[in-house]
Amino acid sequence: MNVQEFLFETILELKDIDEADLNPDLTLEELDLASLDYVEIQVLVKKKYGVEVKPDLLISGKLRTIGDFAAYIEERTAAIA
Repeated sequence: MNVQEFLFETILELKDIDEADLNPDLTLEELDLASLDYVEIQVLVKKKYGVEVKPDLLISGKLRTIGDFAAYIEERTAAIA
């Protein structure tokens, strides 16, 4: 499972969203995630990939889409390896 698939699966578990509606260009804002959803995603990403996602990256809009989020995790994972 790649990072994007992991994020899709995690989001599907947290939100009542049709899987067909998920795509890399979907913004995190469009997902209407609650703050606890973000925290859960952060914890799961840290557990699975060893990457810490600071809340300000999400709040500031630096990670705007699911694709941006996946790319950030992939870059950090590569830097760790």
